[in-house]
Amino acid sequence: MSKRLFLVFAALLFLNALNAELDWNITGSGARAAGMGNAFIGIADDATAINWNPGGLTALEHFEASIVGGWVADMEEYSFEDNVGSDISDDFFYDHVNVNFLSMAYPMTIGEKKLVLAAAFQKQLDFFSEDEQEDEANLYTYSYESEGGIYTMNLGASYQALPYLSIGATGNIWLGESETNMEETWDTYSQTSTNQNKNFSGFNLSLGTIFDMSAIKENVPLKIGLVLKTPFDLDYDYEYEFSDTDGYSYSESFSGSVEMPLMFGMGASYRFGENFTVGIDFERRNYAKSKFKGEYDDGTTYEEYMSPTEEDVTQFRLGMEYLIITDAVVVPVRLGIYNYPTLWANEDNQLYYDGDDAYGNPIYISDENASDLEQLVGTGLSLGSGVIFEKFSLDFSFNVYSYENTYKNYFVDGPWGGYESEESWTNTKATINMSSVIYLDTFIK
Repeated sequence: MSKRLFLVFAALLFLNALNAELDWNITGSGARAAGMGNAFIGIADDATAINWNPGGLTALEHFEASIVGGWVADMEEYSFEDNVGSDISDDFFYDHVNVNFLSMAYPMTIGEKKLVLAAAFQKQLDFFSEDEQEDEANLYTYSYESEGGIYTMNLGASYQALPYLSIGATGNIWLGESETNMEETWDTYSQTSTNQNKNFSGFNLSLGTIFDMSAIKENVPLKIGLVLKTPFDLDYDYEYEFSDTDGYSYSESFSGSVEMPLMFGMGASYRFGENFTVGIDFERRNYAKSKFKGEYDDGTTYEEYMSPTEEDVTQFRLGMEYLIITDAVVVPVRLGIYNYPTLWANEDNQLYYDGDDAYGNPIYISDENASDLEQLVGTGLSLGSGVIFEKFSLDFSFNVYSYENTYKNYFVDGPWGGYESEESWTNTKATINMSSVIYLDTFIK
């Protein structure tokens, strides 16, 4: 295999791993929004609006600071079977705790118009994963660990242009890094070690508006929100190092970009009385033609569609909040449901023999193309609650979503003719989030 072909092959392996590690459903943050199934574009009345819909920041009444953190658990059930007697299954589980949002917001009045300035930090993409395996019969062990993330530093502002209309914008500086380590050992005599480092950077804008019908007709408590996130290139640098106990080592590096697409959404919320609010969101992320792209120093280039189906990612979210109001505290009860679109696809391949490679190995090609593939979409459910006091509030949420990914292969002809197999992964992700908001101006005498 020529060096050029090896570099392209290594790059595509990296891009597949990058796609597998990350959740590209990029949204806002906050336990309150999460408890409502993230149906928050048409509500956006707390500091997390800086990323959900910056037009909603004008709803803030206090100089405030907030923090959001949580526990994230990933669970995976794997199975493999074929028509010659193989039947394998395994379960994987890993979890971690992180802080994913920090903010500060300051409302003011310009003339008779309200202006709110805000700054925030948000963890947008999370690289954490780990796995350990041991095969005592073959004296084999395997360990894998990935950590790091991609973050945004956000500066936003919202202006109440009319009593019923607010507009806002957020500038997002994207930064991040991740490190992946993998070790494999065979019988204590041979060991390999692989280390990968990635660094990311980029910039885009989030533009939003909130239309509040209640400012026109008091008996129509309807809010409509629109948000647009501009496309940009998420640039990355990648370094790869490999070594083994036989003294062989190899290193390589390349750079490239992820074509982050235009994302837009709209949401509406309606308040029934003083206690009950319902929100619904629609959001489209135009990943259909987005690509991973890159180039080596020797001019070798590579690219791959992010989505094998070459389809956009469309999400629908429905949430509700009921407030239990007492003299001392307000206790919200929240519920949400949503679909969970992915950049993956279920595949059912008919594979045809296409000759042998230079080493005598058979080459098979699939009869499927992007139009034949079915986009993989899961479902999610959320619950939430909290306590709201005069000087601070606490919110909690529990979210869980799941989807199943299946690959079926049937070898029609050639040396492997008649062989068929099926692999499936059932992925479930659960998160517990906690948000805390402190109303700083209530402590200022």
